[in-house]
Amino acid sequence: MEQQITIKSSIFRRLETHAKGFDTPANVIERILDFYDEHRNCVQDKNQEKTKVNLPVKSFELEFKFFPDGESEFKKALLGKKLAWIKLYKTDGTSELKLWKAHDFTEKSSLIGNLRSGHLRGWKDRGIFKAALAIEKSDIC
Repeated sequence: MEQQITIKSSIFRRLETHAKGFDTPANVIERILDFYDEHRNCVQDKNQEKTKVNLPVKSFELEFKFFPDGESEFKKALLGKKLAWIKLYKTDGTSELKLWKAHDFTEKSSLIGNLRSGHLRGWKDRGIFKAALAIEKSDIC
């Protein structure tokens, strides 16, 4: 039996950021629930350290989030500052924060290509499933 739900516009916009191609909201919600079900065994103990329990070693999809929002806006900002922060999220529940010194990055450079050949090289084997990129460190910390 199908059900209808009402959600806030802000939540719907968040769902849209996770859509791929012609995804329906139901497909996006299902994918998020699948991810949650797969990773909920990662619990925090009293010391806020994450305990690794049955998590996959490899990641199979790579998600990007940009600050400022959107790949083209981020690229414009990166061309001006030539520095960015990258937060790599891993399937084991940890994350890494790195500084990207993009001094040789030009308008013709491929943003995703540079990331995949640099900070994201071997992302599947390293268990990286998401990369958040920001010009200002405070946007991703």
